[in-house]
Amino acid sequence: MATSNTSSSDVPGVGLQAALDRAESHSWEYGHTCVEREGQPRETWTDETGRQSLTVFDVTEHTVVLRVQTPVGRESFYGMADRDYEAVRGSFTDDGWTLTQRQRRR
Repeated sequence: MATSNTSSSDVPGVGLQAALDRAESHSWEYGHTCVEREGQPRETWTDETGRQSLTVFDVTEHTVVLRVQTPVGRESFYGMADRDYEAVRGSFTDDGWTLTQRQRRR
């Protein structure tokens, strides 16, 4: 399981923080490249204000990349095992996040 040095004050929402606690932070360049070359969008979540989003991309059979986008458009990327993402995704709705788009998985 990967870890990151992301503090809860850096990330909106407890559910999102739980996901990022299991994720590995990627540089913007690496995350963007992964998403552009290999990523297939799986789903997009928005916070209760509708201004922040989390998009999940399938990049391998067992790996996802999370793209967190702030209200001003700043993007952060995180990688994690698909099983870890599935274990925490249910907490998003409890914390005010709404599934706004879901793609068919390959």
